[in-house]
Amino acid sequence: ACRRRAARAVRRGVADARATRGASTTTDRAWETSSSASASARTSTPRTTRRGRATERLAFRAETKRLLDIVTNSLYADKEVYLRELVSNASDALERARRAALTETPNAGDEEELAIKIATDEGEGKVLVVSDNGVGMTREELMENLGTIARSGSKAFLEGLDADADAASNIIGKFGVGFYASFMVSDKVEVISNAGARGDGKAWKWSSTGDGEFTIEEATESDEAPTRGTKIVMHIKSDDKHLTSKWGVETVLKKYSSFVAFPVLLNGHKMNDVGALWMKDEKDITDDDSIAFYRFVSGASDMPPFRMSFKADAPMTIRSLLYFPEENPERVAGFGGQTNSGVSLYARRVMIQEKTEKLLPAFLRFVRGVVDCEDIPLNISRESLQDSMLVMRLGQIITKRVLKFLDEKAKKEPEKYNKWFANLGFFLKEGVCSEYAYKLELAELLRYESSSTETGKLTSFREYAARMPEGQDKVYYIVAPSRLQAEASPYLEAAKSRGYEVLFLYAHIDEFVMQHLMSVAGKQLVSVEAANLDVDGEKADGEESKSNDAAALDDAAGAELCKWFSDDALAGKLKEVKLSNRLVSSPALISGHEPEAMRRYRMVQTMASDAAASKKLAEMSNDFSMMTLELNPKHEMIKRINAARTSEDAGTRRLAALVAEQIFDNARVAAGSLDDPRAMLGRLNEILEKTLPAKE
Repeated sequence: ACRRRAARAVRRGVADARATRGASTTTDRAWETSSSASASARTSTPRTTRRGRATERLAFRAETKRLLDIVTNSLYADKEVYLRELVSNASDALERARRAALTETPNAGDEEELAIKIATDEGEGKVLVVSDNGVGMTREELMENLGTIARSGSKAFLEGLDADADAASNIIGKFGVGFYASFMVSDKVEVISNAGARGDGKAWKWSSTGDGEFTIEEATESDEAPTRGTKIVMHIKSDDKHLTSKWGVETVLKKYSSFVAFPVLLNGHKMNDVGALWMKDEKDITDDDSIAFYRFVSGASDMPPFRMSFKADAPMTIRSLLYFPEENPERVAGFGGQTNSGVSLYARRVMIQEKTEKLLPAFLRFVRGVVDCEDIPLNISRESLQDSMLVMRLGQIITKRVLKFLDEKAKKEPEKYNKWFANLGFFLKEGVCSEYAYKLELAELLRYESSSTETGKLTSFREYAARMPEGQDKVYYIVAPSRLQAEASPYLEAAKSRGYEVLFLYAHIDEFVMQHLMSVAGKQLVSVEAANLDVDGEKADGEESKSNDAAALDDAAGAELCKWFSDDALAGKLKEVKLSNRLVSSPALISGHEPEAMRRYRMVQTMASDAAASKKLAEMSNDFSMMTLELNPKHEMIKRINAARTSEDAGTRRLAALVAEQIFDNARVAAGSLDDPRAMLGRLNEILEKTLPAKE
C-alpha cells in the first residue's frame, strides 16, 4: 500500500511539474553511470585538477524536489536495494563504454578492464564508495541526469541502438529513480565523474544532502577523480551502517547482483564468480558450471537429473535455466509444510524478485533456477510486478515449456524419468487436482505400477491403453497401501479373470487424481471397487480357487443364507446382503463404501477435531447403512456357514454367527474401511477356541 501511494504521488508530482514547466520529462532513470572503489581498490589513475570555476549551488527541478522525499522514505520496501540500483547503473555505464570501444577510436582508459568497484569503511563505517570506469558524465550531464529525477540516459542510449539488439539487451537500467535510493542510507552523497575524451578534459563533482539543493564544482586532487568513469561517495547515516558494512554489502551483492555482466569487486575481491549461465546456449554450458550454478541458486547439494535451458524472443524475450531436483525439497526440509517457489525473476541479469511466488503454479514449486525477462513491467522501484496479465502470460509460457520438457524426457529417457517421478511425482499429481488448465498435459506425465508390470516398474496411461485387450473400454485402477495388498484384494479377481490390467495406486492423493482426470486417452477411469465386473467363467475355471467344490449354492439356498446374514448374523447393520459373481477365491466383499481417499481425509479430520466432532466422525465411520455385502456362492466357507447355521448344536450355530461377522470384518479390511481392527480381537479369540480340539 505504501508503494502504491508512493507511485501515485510520483505521478501527481510529474503531472504538476509538467503543468507548470511544460518541459520536464519522466523517462526511465536517474543517472547514467555509477561507481567503484576506494583508494585501495582503484585502478584508474587519479586526476590532479585545480578549480577552474566557482562552486555553483543549484536547486533541484520542481518535480525532483517534491519526489526526492518519497523516493528516500517510502518508495522502496527494503533499504538494501540502494546497492542493487547503483550496481545496475554502473553496469549500464560500463556497457556504453564497451560499445564505444568497439565502434569508436580508442581513448585513454580504454585499456583498463571494465569493472565495478566497491570499498567499505571497515574502521568507522562512515563512508561507502561505489565506482566504475564506464563512460562517465560531463558537467552538463551531471546537472541534467542528477538534477532531474527520472531523467534517463540509458533510455536515450537504447533508442539510438535500433540496429543493434544485442547491445540494447545488455543495458539494465530502464528504471527511473535508482540513483536516489542512495539517500535512503546516506546523509550526503557525492558523485565525482569524468567523461574522459568524450568530455572537456575535466572531472566534476556533484554533491547533495537530499534537502532540495545540490552543488556542482570542478573536482580537486583530494577528490581522487577517475581518468574516466564515475565514483559515488556516500556518507552513511549512523542507523544504517550495518547495511554498508563488508558483510552487509556482500550479502546484498550475492542476493541481487551476482550475475552482472562485469566484474564486481568488493575491497578488491571479485563477488560474481558464477556466470549468468541462462544467457548461454545449452551446448555451451558445461556440467561443472551447471552444478555450481544450481547449488548457488538453490542452496541444495543434490545432483539434479534434468536441466532445461529455454530461450524465446517472441511473444516475450525470455532467457531461463531451470533445474529438476533429484530429491523432494519438502521431504528434505522435514515437516515444515510447503516450500516456497524456487525460481527467481531477473531482468537483464539483475534480480527483481527472489522465489517469485506468482510466476509458476504452486505444483511447480520444486523447480529451481532463473527466469530472465526483459519485457516485464515493474513499478518505479523495481520491487513489484505491475502488469499481472503479462506476468501471467510469462508464467504460462514457462509452465507449458516445463511440462513439454518433462514429456520429452519421459519418452527419451524413461528409466531416468521414472526414477525421478518416484521422488517428485507427488507435485505433478497435486497439479492435476489444483490446475485444471494443465491436467491433460500432466496426465501424460503420471506413472504407476500395474498388475502387468514387475514390482517397481512404472507404466503410463498411454502404454496401458496400448495393451488393452479387445472388448475393454475402460482403464481400471485400485487404491491400496502396497502392491502385496493390491494383488490380494478381492476386487481384483473379476478384472484378472477377464485379462484386464489394473493400475496400482499407493498414495492417498491418487484417488483424488483419478476423480479429477475422469478419463485419459479417451478411456474412462474406473476403480475396480466400483466397477461391478463379473467373473469371466471360462477364464476363472482354470484359476486356483480356495473352494473344494465348484458347485455353487442354488438360488433358494443362497436367498435364505443372505436373509440370515442380514437379519440375524449382522442384525440389520447393512443395506443389503446378496450373492455375487465378482469373486473367484475370496468369500465376500463389500460395495457401496466410501472411497479410501475420503476415509483417510476423515481420519485426519478426526485427529484435528475436538471431542464432540471426533465422536461424530467416529459414528460416521461405523455407519454401514449404505454398504452391501456380496457373498461368493461357490466358496467353501460360505457353503459351510450355510450348513452350520441350521445345525441342531447350539455351539455350531454360535460358531456360524461368529464366522459370518468375521467374514464381514474381513471384507471391510479388504476395502480399507475398518479403522480399528482391535474391535474384532475378542471374536477371533472365541472362534479359535471353538475350532481347536477340546483338552482330553
